[in-house]
Amino acid sequence: MTTALDPTTPALPTEHRDASAPGRLRRGLVALLARLHRWAESGHAGSAVCTWNALQGSVVPGPSEALFLPLGLADPKRAPHLALMAAIGATAGGLIAYAIGVYAFDSIGMPLVSLLGVSPERWASMEGLFLRRGALLVLLSTMSPLSTKLVCIGGGAFGVPFLPFLGALAVGRAARFAVIGLIVRFAGDRLIARLERKLGRPIERVR
Repeated sequence: MTTALDPTTPALPTEHRDASAPGRLRRGLVALLARLHRWAESGHAGSAVCTWNALQGSVVPGPSEALFLPLGLADPKRAPHLALMAAIGATAGGLIAYAIGVYAFDSIGMPLVSLLGVSPERWASMEGLFLRRGALLVLLSTMSPLSTKLVCIGGGAFGVPFLPFLGALAVGRAARFAVIGLIVRFAGDRLIARLERKLGRPIERVR
């Protein structure tokens, strides 16, 4: 049994940053991250990471590691715990995206799909791919540049069975953040020291 994707099927979109995105969306995202950072600095880092990943995995554009990586590098010993919270939040976000695909695709899902650069025609052409390889697509999206948010919305919209979807999502998210968490835990101090040598100052003094 092969897991290779059919080369004749349409390519899936990747999560990308559109330089022409509306300024309001960008300012809102920056404000959200700033608020979560303040929340983390007040002693709620795990909750902040979990919340960000739930939002990012469902409706908010942006990188999934935007909060986890800087907080993990700031305190590498806490990186495994933060990785666990990130995986929990990202899995919850994927479930929300799946529910959007099932129950609110026309009102919420399609506007999100369009915002991320996918036309209705291209989206419709992916139905066969989801029907054949839905759970595999979910797993691949968690560990590749494929947009997990879009794949989870598609899983709900195109009827990918829930239990295979959930298994692929949970395994993929846990594996992704476990690997990143271990790297930060055991190499974080060296990464920060190397960055400080290049900057010529302690990282706390960088503004």
